[in-house]
Amino acid sequence: MATHFETIRRVMEGGYDDATDEVKLGAVRDVIQVCSVAAGAVTLQPFPLVDFVLVSPIQIAMVQAIGRVHGHKLDQKSVLEILSTFGASLVAQNAIMAAAKFIPFAGWAVSISMAYALTYAIGEVADFYFKSGRGVEQETLKHMFDRVYREKKAEKQASAKGNSTLKDRLEQLKDARESGLLTEAEFEKKKQDLLADF
Repeated sequence: MATHFETIRRVMEGGYDDATDEVKLGAVRDVIQVCSVAAGAVTLQPFPLVDFVLVSPIQIAMVQAIGRVHGHKLDQKSVLEILSTFGASLVAQNAIMAAAKFIPFAGWAVSISMAYALTYAIGEVADFYFKSGRGVEQETLKHMFDRVYREKKAEKQASAKGNSTLKDRLEQLKDARESGLLTEAEFEKKKQDLLADF
């Protein structure tokens, strides 16, 4: 699985002016999926208030890449203005994600599913926003964001219940890395693959 950096770079360097809708859709799907998995993966770090700092750059780069597919070159300020459309939703969800870290294991699983769902919802709404020519009402975007977020969070939490050994598998990977059986790159790839199936 490609890292989110590789996928974003490929999309940002791609030429989509004459691309078919199918090619654009494929590029957007790739970006949303890898960035959502990456956002979930960074929440594995143990510090509650750091998630927002680690997840935000992934989300900003994702929105820039989706905008690029639809013919818009955006600087970070423009992306932050788009993300501010979700305003209180993003702040509240990030606060909940941070608080969840204080609950052993269950909180950790909640953080992963929330980061994944938040990023996925931002990607879906950004795609809709750019496809619609950036003329969508804020209320419409908020409703769409809330709906997609709830759906994706429920999907991830349902899969977490069916996969109670995820923490054990991640611990095994961490032990293998620490004992020298896996390089840092191999560890990251296996972790990303594991979280993609989570």
